[in-house]
Amino acid sequence: MKDLKVFLVAMILLTAADNVQAQHHHGDQWSSSRKIPAIAAALSLQPLPLDLGNFYAGNWERGTIYTTAEVVLFIPAVVLISQNSNWGHHRYDSYYYPDANRRTWTDAERTRFYYLAGGYFLVKLISALDAGYSVERQNAQVSVGYDKRSQSLGFSLAIPIP
Repeated sequence: MKDLKVFLVAMILLTAADNVQAQHHHGDQWSSSRKIPAIAAALSLQPLPLDLGNFYAGNWERGTIYTTAEVVLFIPAVVLISQNSNWGHHRYDSYYYPDANRRTWTDAERTRFYYLAGGYFLVKLISALDAGYSVERQNAQVSVGYDKRSQSLGFSLAIPIP
């Protein structure tokens, strides 16, 4: 848990430091609206069932969809783990249920857990690729630059025409 907190704090500081750096440099620098695809992908790959990468990219709809899919796969997997281990409680339910002291997983539970975990990791991977690609596509469509020599600001917007 401590490693997770350190990772999340480092990602937040890295994102904040990138924005501060972009705002305080002058001349031939991109504006702070330009985002980094690797940060979007890394934020999507963090272990919590929350798609921070798409939220960072500004895709709130996709972030909500991926977060919902991750939660739907994550919660049943955690319930399976808690039911089949001493994780989270002290097995007081053995007073009420005769099979509560079993410590092994049945084949059906193991298979269900593998499907849930595999689906969770697949959704995480797809959301990371989607967040990185979205940021890359956004950066290619909008670019702002400042030329120090001529003291001019350049703005470019690529709009695809169907």
